Formats: sequence, C-alpha cells, structure tokens
Amino acid sequence: MPKWADVLLVPLLSLAIAFAISALVILAIGEDPVRAMELMISGSLGSTYGWGYTLYYTTNFLLTGLAVSIAFQAKLFNIGGEGQAMIGGLGVALVCLFIPGRTGGWA
Repeated sequence: MPKWADVLLVPLLSLAIAFAISALVILAIGEDPVRAMELMISGSLGSTYGWGYTLYYTTNFLLTGLAVSIAFQAKLFNIGGEGQAMIGGLGVALVCLFIPGRTGGWA
C-alpha cells in the first residue's frame, strides 16, 4: 500500500465507516442522525464547560492509549489500561508481601 494511502486514506475511510454505522444505529432507534451530530458537537465544543469535559476525557483516553502503546512496543500481551493498572497493583502487592523482615507476610 502506498504511504499516502496509509497516512490519509485509511483514517478517512475509517471515519466515514464509523459515521455511517453511527447514522444507521441512530436511524434504527428512530432519531435524526444530523440532529444527533449537531447535539454532540454543540455539547462537547459549544461552551467552556463542554470544552473542559472534552479535554478531561480526552486526557484519560490519550494516557490509556500511551500505556497500551508502551506495552505493545515491548511485545507484551495487552490487557487494556485498567487491566494493566490492576496487574501492576497486584505485582506491587506481591513484592511487598515478600520483603524480608516484614511481619504478616508469607516470607
């Protein structure tokens, strides 16, 4: 595949397919897809309150994506952001249980 298609065509095609599927779902529940899109855009970008929440949730998604990409680059099995946090917590708990001289542990 040419580089331009990988950089430009694939994301645009993915976005068009996502809009089409979303429009079909909105039509299936009996609502107007154009009005739904107007409400989503005005709700997320139409006020400073909306901008704040949009940036708040975008930050969470970006950092979760960063965690997934780091695991992927390390050739590790990816279990998602929440799963990585839980397994990390479990690992820390197990290490703390086996610290020498600590009472109440298995070591």
